[in-house]
Amino acid sequence: MNLIFRITDNCSDAEILMYDEIKKEEYFKAISIKELVKELKQYEEADLSYKKDLFCVDKDVIAVNDTCIVTKQEEHRRIVTYKGKAYEINFPNSIYIICHNGSKIDVIEAYCYIEYNGLNTELYKYAMPNMLGANRICMGSAPRDIDPQNYKSALENVIYTQYTHDWVDDIKSFRNTAAYFEYLEKNSFPYNLLSPLNCNLSKVLM
Repeated sequence: MNLIFRITDNCSDAEILMYDEIKKEEYFKAISIKELVKELKQYEEADLSYKKDLFCVDKDVIAVNDTCIVTKQEEHRRIVTYKGKAYEINFPNSIYIICHNGSKIDVIEAYCYIEYNGLNTELYKYAMPNMLGANRICMGSAPRDIDPQNYKSALENVIYTQYTHDWVDDIKSFRNTAAYFEYLEKNSFPYNLLSPLNCNLSKVLM
């Protein structure tokens, strides 16, 4: 897009370069300064940097906006700590909704899933200790700093923070945190014991 104009000291109007499609020639047309400002504003709006500060979304990001990142983690082995002891456990398929203000995490909602099926993914309670109501992780002493472009590091810092709750509420057949972690060290994750929430991912994102 090009806009060519000229302003002189001896005229209160501006002149803008036009093109006559019939005569195939250029000419200057007088317009008021107010009209020129209006034209310039249109060009300014057309040149908005919509792509400014874009960051590459990895395969685990489900949705993202300025204050929220929705991401998933597939089942994996990971180290968790409880009462000064480290356990290397089979950690379940999980979905996290990280709500932040650009520099600090405000809230993390957490869910488990068995099979990922986009927005139709059936959700289950997050089968880990340190959970509050409304499927929120108890942040406690966990670091809340976040760089949205490096959200995984912030999430890992929260998950790796030592668990403090002695009990596990959101999975069937287990109650004691230590016994639960000892089981997960030696066994595959028991998806059949997850507690269903009777909703899918689209519902919690609405």
